[in-house]
Amino acid sequence: MTATAAGPAGARARQTFYWRVRNARTRALAKQSPASTWHIQPGHPGGAYSDLGHDLDPPAHCAPTLLSRTKASAGRDAQEFRGGCLACDWEGPVHRGGGHGDGDNEAVEDAHDHAFPGWRSLPTTIRATDGWQTPYQRGRWNWLRSLYPEGWMDRGAPLLAWGRHRREAHRPPHRRCPRYELRLTRPPNHQDEQLADQGKLF
Repeated sequence: MTATAAGPAGARARQTFYWRVRNARTRALAKQSPASTWHIQPGHPGGAYSDLGHDLDPPAHCAPTLLSRTKASAGRDAQEFRGGCLACDWEGPVHRGGGHGDGDNEAVEDAHDHAFPGWRSLPTTIRATDGWQTPYQRGRWNWLRSLYPEGWMDRGAPLLAWGRHRREAHRPPHRRCPRYELRLTRPPNHQDEQLADQGKLF
């Protein structure tokens, strides 16, 4: 889906336009509110406060990120989110919510549907706290790599972890884990036990 809202399309173009609005030196841009301008959510790839840096060149493959803006609605501010891609102009549908897993999770998942179709069938780590440790556990990491489609790990395919509570926010990439950690609803006990037994092998 391509964006139909006013302004440039694509995460990188929107982020550039957002900074033009933030640093407005013309009356036309000064009239627009930075918060109401689509931009990459701080902390997500390509956005402010991301410790992955800000690459000037787009990646060679589709890479998910999260766009957001604040929109006045019925006398109060409401947040809107949509998935974006750092390599092309793709943008997902708009989701409304308060963030912290409400609205932003759906948008992040849309972005992964675009960049990594079929990611929902990837193996899941046992606990959310395992996610950042997994790449440092050689046996477990090699096992996970063998279950991912060829080349996906190198392109930053997500790690999946059982959430600790309902609607836990997905974690954006960071220096210790340069891929999203997507938190999923814990399955029924019998499935969880089966995966726990599998985890004992490592």
